[in-house]
Amino acid sequence: MIRGGGLFLLFVGLGFLGSWAFNKYWIQFLVGGFITGFTASGLSALLPSLGTPSFAHIAGLVGSFVIEAGLIYLVLTKNKDADERTLILSILFVVGLHFLPMGLAHGPLITILGVLTAINAFVGLRLARQVPTPVFGVVDAALKLGFGAVMLFAYPALTFS
Repeated sequence: MIRGGGLFLLFVGLGFLGSWAFNKYWIQFLVGGFITGFTASGLSALLPSLGTPSFAHIAGLVGSFVIEAGLIYLVLTKNKDADERTLILSILFVVGLHFLPMGLAHGPLITILGVLTAINAFVGLRLARQVPTPVFGVVDAALKLGFGAVMLFAYPALTFS
């Protein structure tokens, strides 16, 4: 599942990067990146792999999305009166956190990505109000692109199992 995760990250990273570069069309880039990434990830089953995913792999993947959805709902309801910066960076923080259990499915690289993207969002939320929000968005996208490229092209046989 490492290569599929890499494909997903590449397309999501491109979508995020496009949303920051072409802010007027941000929703199209985000949705397009997600749909393309999800489709490519599914089609990655046709690529050589490390074997059939186990129950733990599937549970880690599904569980990470359930956790992400729940935490995004919590962020949106708790911060409904917050400014745009707080909402965006809080969601990026949650996305980073959801990569931690996803490590069961995609290996330690995605867990490291989760830590780095959560730290990036946390810094934006707490420590660097003077730095524009797009800086943290671009860093987030670049991390996803970099880790996605390594997971897809270097095809590291790194797993927790």
